Amino acid sequence: MQKTKKFIKEWHQIIVNQKLELLDNILDDNVVFSSPVVFSPLEGKSITKMYLFAAGKAFNMSNFRYTREVHDEHNSILEFETLINGISVNGVDMIEWNKDGKIIDFKVMIRPYKAVQVVKEKMMEMLETIKD
Repeated sequence: MQKTKKFIKEWHQIIVNQKLELLDNILDDNVVFSSPVVFSPLEGKSITKMYLFAAGKAFNMSNFRYTREVHDEHNSILEFETLINGISVNGVDMIEWNKDGKIIDFKVMIRPYKAVQVVKEKMMEMLETIKD
């Protein structure tokens, strides 16, 4: 569990400082990303980076905060809250780490349904600006 807590510190530094370009340092090349707004899991570092970068823009990071964390040897579960367009968003980031401290699986789950809708709208908006 000590390793996971060490790994999560780097994740928190990236989020707090909005240094999403540092994701390369902690994402495995074959990472799998599961989004609450996309049906199938996405595979690979570049697409995962793109979605995490879009989420960083969409999630109103000035209001974003982790409210609870649970860690075991290779997993971190982080509950979060934010406010997007006046809608309260509650969610969970489920992160699986390899032995080298790289993220190999990242799953995001969000509630309530209204929050999923607003996140989907914002994510699509942000992904369009990234692709252009």
